[in-house]
Amino acid sequence: MAVVVFECPIDDATLASIQELRLLRIEVLQRQMQHIDKVVETLLEQGTLKAEERGPYREVILAELKEKCEDLQNRLDSDTVHSDELELYLEVLTTE
Repeated sequence: MAVVVFECPIDDATLASIQELRLLRIEVLQRQMQHIDKVVETLLEQGTLKAEERGPYREVILAELKEKCEDLQNRLDSDTVHSDELELYLEVLTTE
């Protein structure tokens, strides 16, 4: 995957807000991991999963949640702001 890095100033308040969003996202992912059976049940109710897919996809979903959580944990120590974080931050700003 190609990576593009732009060097641009971001004020401390914005960085702090993005950091808060990272922490919030980690918290949500951790809750989803804790309640993985509820998450899978919701996907079944929505028709996203079939009953026979419950077991295999439970493990796949759990692995993806763990990976996302680890990625966000690694970002906590970085001043680099990723495009998905900037998009989320801008989305939050426009909905307030």
